[in-house]
Parts: sequence; C-alpha cells; structure tokens
Amino acid sequence: MNAITALGGRRFLLALGTGIVCSILVWFGKISDQVFAAVVVATVAAYITGNTIQKVKRTAE
Repeated sequence: MNAITALGGRRFLLALGTGIVCSILVWFGKISDQVFAAVVVATVAAYITGNTIQKVKRTAE
C-alpha cells in the first residue's frame, strides 16, 4: 500500500485539498460564499461520480 492509498486515495485528497484551498480563499475574501458553494457542490459531485464509475467498472470485470 502506498502513501496516497493509505491517506484515502487520489480523489479524496484532491477533494480535501480543494475544500481547504477554497476555505482559505473565503477566509481572506478572495472568493465569495456563492463561489465557495459552487466549488464545493462541483467537487462533491465529481467525487461521487468518480466513485460510482469505479464501482461499475469493478463489477463489470
């Protein structure tokens, strides 16, 4: 098991990093709360879509 897998996988780390960066940008007033909400919704949707596609491909094999 490599370090990325041990920490939750690429998708999880990307989603976590996106949330952290967006939170920092909101904190410093660089993006609005509406932009933050849109980014969070898009990130969660991409994460769920990626997990679903991976599960479908795994069961097809």
